[in-house]
Amino acid sequence: MSAGRHRFTLIHCPVGRAPRLDGPEYGGIRAAPPQGCRVEEFGEYFGLVCERSGATLLDAVAEVCAEIRTGHGLLMTDLGIEKLWEWSADGTDGWGAEIVGQLLLMAAERGPRLGYGIDDLVRFLRTAAGAGDGGS
Repeated sequence: MSAGRHRFTLIHCPVGRAPRLDGPEYGGIRAAPPQGCRVEEFGEYFGLVCERSGATLLDAVAEVCAEIRTGHGLLMTDLGIEKLWEWSADGTDGWGAEIVGQLLLMAAERGPRLGYGIDDLVRFLRTAAGAGDGGS
């Protein structure tokens, strides 16, 4: 699959706390945001508006999240989706993909707070989705 350009918002919105917008954890990202991203404030939360290449929207989001996690120690937790119960079957790069990405970022943050490791979350997805029995 060839890489396409994807536009998305990433917000650092950790569950249970609201870091200060001028907090030191954002200094490095403010000084040098990831390529294709610009810093923006979303109410009381720090965020980025990005346009990046990737095979799918989730690939592009994951790449930026990995850069931020590796370079700054932050897990970006939000794609700015407020109505998670809405749905659109518009493919791997549309509104439905943004909702799935939002849910996955939430799981990546919240699961470890409960004691689940990344392998536990992946195993859950594989088992629940039937990947072990030939499902896709």
